[in-house]
Amino acid sequence: MERAERFIVAFNKIEKYINQQLNDTSYVPFFQAVLRLRKKDAIVNRYHNDLLEYSELRNAIVHERTEVNYTIADPHIEIVEAIEKIAAEMTAPKLVIPTFAKTLKVVQADLTVKTILNVIRETRFTQFPVYRSKQFVGLLTDKTVLHWIAHHMNGDFAELLKTPIMKLIDDNGAEPNYRFIPRSMDIYQAEELLLDMFKKHEGIAALLITEDGKPNQKLLGMVTPSDLIRVP
Repeated sequence: MERAERFIVAFNKIEKYINQQLNDTSYVPFFQAVLRLRKKDAIVNRYHNDLLEYSELRNAIVHERTEVNYTIADPHIEIVEAIEKIAAEMTAPKLVIPTFAKTLKVVQADLTVKTILNVIRETRFTQFPVYRSKQFVGLLTDKTVLHWIAHHMNGDFAELLKTPIMKLIDDNGAEPNYRFIPRSMDIYQAEELLLDMFKKHEGIAALLITEDGKPNQKLLGMVTPSDLIRVP
């Protein structure tokens, strides 16, 4: 298959995806469809500038043929591979599970500050889902612990270390630093959600992944701001 043909095949897959997601019974030009859909589709939003440029190239390939088997515009292989990659991501996007599946260090709310400091020192964990028995109550981070200690250093430090970590969760404020998401969410939706939450609340720590995005379900993984570098 020639490069122009490969480009058109990939473009048609993208156009089909966009039309399905837009779900408009009337005809919507590709340019307008992209601008409309980018507001609610993370993948389209991520690539919308590329898609608009590819639309112009598609028009040059399809509408400016001088012969049946000859096109004026012949895309470079890099462009062909790039649009094929976008088409693949749209039709079969990577999901947060297994991409961000990981073992989490779950702790109980009655553990002390001293205990959690020892865990931080002895392991590589920096974020801890906190439970009271089997009920999720919050997400504790190493930064939360250090900030809390710094703000309470005016008393007996030995007594401070005996404080249950539930106190830190309670003192961290009403704005949660996490959100639960389902394992079926794709990585681009997760990226967009995390970035949006970060803009609204600088203390955002993670997206916690369960089967259906419910806190009473088993934790399957977690997405943190540092994980975004793994999103292609």
